[in-house]
Amino acid sequence: MLRLLVPVNGSEHALDAVRYAAHLFLDRCVSDIVLLNVQGPIEHGRAIAFHSVSALREIGRKQAEAALRKARGILDDAGAHYVTQIEVGPVARTIAQCAAANQCDAIVMGTAGRSLIGTLVAGRLSNRLIRMSAVPVTLVK
Repeated sequence: MLRLLVPVNGSEHALDAVRYAAHLFLDRCVSDIVLLNVQGPIEHGRAIAFHSVSALREIGRKQAEAALRKARGILDDAGAHYVTQIEVGPVARTIAQCAAANQCDAIVMGTAGRSLIGTLVAGRLSNRLIRMSAVPVTLVK
């Protein structure tokens, strides 16, 4: 059976991917799910001039936990076997590296937002991830 990596950022589109993964688990197509939230590096942003690195990391951790909360609820309701991870780094590269490190067989992620900007940003992310990943990437609409 398959082990899936599902990146989540708290968006409804990411939760659609989690629901799809839960369905696959219930259909006995998937044995394990890795929920991943990737926080961008904070060292290069402007906030570092006003806050300590530890304070910014704590804010990032809280944002990650909030993004994972609903996803965990969906998988708990399905009785799925899963683990959660929070990583910091460039999003596409971090997702691909996490899939490899966790020996995942595939990545399932939500599609772009409904706005033109959201579509462009998420489209760039999914295209980069497809090029970087050693495993198949499924986009869920």
